[in-house]
Amino acid sequence: MPRFPYALLLTILLTPSAFADETLVPTIQGPWIRIAGNPDLGEFTGPKQQPVDFGVWQAADGTWQAWSCIRRTKCGGHTRLFHRWEGESLTQPNWKPMGIAMESDPSVGEVAGGLQAPHVVREGGQFHMFYGDWNNICHAISEDGKVFQRVIQPSGMTAMFTEGAGNNTRDVAMLKVGDLWHAYYTAYPNDQGAVYVRTTEDFKTWSNSTTVSFGGFTTTGKFSAECPHVVQRNGRFYLFRTQHYGTNGITTVYHSKDPKMFGINQDERYLATRLAVAAPEIVHHDGEDFIVALTPELDGIQLARLKWLPKPKLGPPLWSFDEASVRAGWKIESGNLPGPFTNSKRSDFNALHDYFIGTSELQQGFDDSRTGQIRSPEFEVTEASYYATTSGGADKTLYLALIDSETQSELLRVKNATNSNSLRPQLIHTDQWIGRRVFLRIVDQSTDGWGHFNFGGLYTAER
Repeated sequence: MPRFPYALLLTILLTPSAFADETLVPTIQGPWIRIAGNPDLGEFTGPKQQPVDFGVWQAADGTWQAWSCIRRTKCGGHTRLFHRWEGESLTQPNWKPMGIAMESDPSVGEVAGGLQAPHVVREGGQFHMFYGDWNNICHAISEDGKVFQRVIQPSGMTAMFTEGAGNNTRDVAMLKVGDLWHAYYTAYPNDQGAVYVRTTEDFKTWSNSTTVSFGGFTTTGKFSAECPHVVQRNGRFYLFRTQHYGTNGITTVYHSKDPKMFGINQDERYLATRLAVAAPEIVHHDGEDFIVALTPELDGIQLARLKWLPKPKLGPPLWSFDEASVRAGWKIESGNLPGPFTNSKRSDFNALHDYFIGTSELQQGFDDSRTGQIRSPEFEVTEASYYATTSGGADKTLYLALIDSETQSELLRVKNATNSNSLRPQLIHTDQWIGRRVFLRIVDQSTDGWGHFNFGGLYTAER
């Protein structure tokens, strides 16, 4: 698995929650296999081009196909077209580049250079590709799963549905539930990103759209609901929703028993985990699940095995904060932070010790205008995962970081999902750093309301 500067996996342990005992956590089982690189597009090759949203499926002849939207090419318009690769097996490295597969067609209403996010399913003996044209979701069909023909709608255009002009309806992915196909996609009306769903039995008549995921920890920005992808496992539906691409790629995973609802600002109920990948697609083959995602450098597509595991239990703490000698090992590195330890009772902190770190807690009251950094004693990573108990504000300038002692590089970052003072365990995966000397750094650079970060300790995670 490539090393990311942020968390490889971050799981919010929802307590209390009616779903906690039933929800499984998608867990990447390395190593990653690169299946596609940055292709040669001939005259359309651009120096800054990047493979982004893609689809992966098995063609009629048994070969594996990957089509990716390549952006920042020289094709004109919005600079996007589809390129395809072919592999003899799913786990074969470096599939063969097969050239440009599709370009937008303005004669049927598609926006020049606007092709986005192909996704393919097989139904009724045919392969059905769904894709975006920058404003609409469109449809193409194939007999062999390699060569696709656009489906022209009664309007004479390829557009099937949209969330409105200028809202960039895109990133469609299909899931069949019973007799109904569910099309999940994103758009940003009012400059607010959300995940929508429409249903159909025949790919011709579609329901009205329903918002299935919006807001929460992932925010409501235009690109906060990218690449929605839903799978059903263990009697539950899981929505993968991407927020960031590249080396800080982040996808948030939600769970639900209802394929049409993954939470409207309801992380407490629906949030399952976060993965440090971008634009993932889950492929099931020969009894195994695989996760396919963009490389962190945005120069290709990679694949790894995926397991669905129960959340581990909270184990013993690394430090007992109730011991004065332990508290003495934590130092304020910079700023005007108080403490750093407190036994404040002004709020329901839900602390497992009498003492915890609170960056705004004073002897009397609190002060959110205080900022600075706090450093832990150095320690050796001995476990594949730990729980960090945190609370406070959800601002991006408030976080807990794991730092490599030798290189001083940040290995992962833990933030709060919502504004709350109730300390909650968050699962961090550290298997790739076992044996390394590290320390924790608490960062508070916020002076706003809820401009504080609380830390209740680091605990082992026991399965």
